[in-house]
Amino acid sequence: MTIYLPSALFHELTVYSRKHMPHEACGFITGSFNGKTEIQADRFISIRNSSSNPARHFTMNPTDLIPVLTDPSLHVIGIFHSHPDAPPIPSFQDLNTEWHTTPSHWILSLLFPEAPSLHIYEIKKAPLTAYRKLPFVICQ
Repeated sequence: MTIYLPSALFHELTVYSRKHMPHEACGFITGSFNGKTEIQADRFISIRNSSSNPARHFTMNPTDLIPVLTDPSLHVIGIFHSHPDAPPIPSFQDLNTEWHTTPSHWILSLLFPEAPSLHIYEIKKAPLTAYRKLPFVICQ
């Protein structure tokens, strides 16, 4: 499976994440499936991080979350969060997410703020939690 994202969307994720440093930023990515092998990302929907430790963890604010998940016009293809001072590799908490049925998990590392690094993963829990990196293309 390959994910295609517009360069403007990558820029938006980067700006939003930098704005929320030193805390983790989070939200949803919407888009569409083109067959079984391609996903076209088209929009980022920010969700407030209501974690008690927002510098190390994210918890999506339910007030922001519910309208997104109940809107039938939105097709959530990914969950997004930033790692302000860590590599874009799933943490223990990321791997134990209840969001494992979401098609993709996007992690933007700002470990080197001048060179943000985005990785996109598929996380599966059956029977053991596993993840694999998904290829993506930043396009116009």
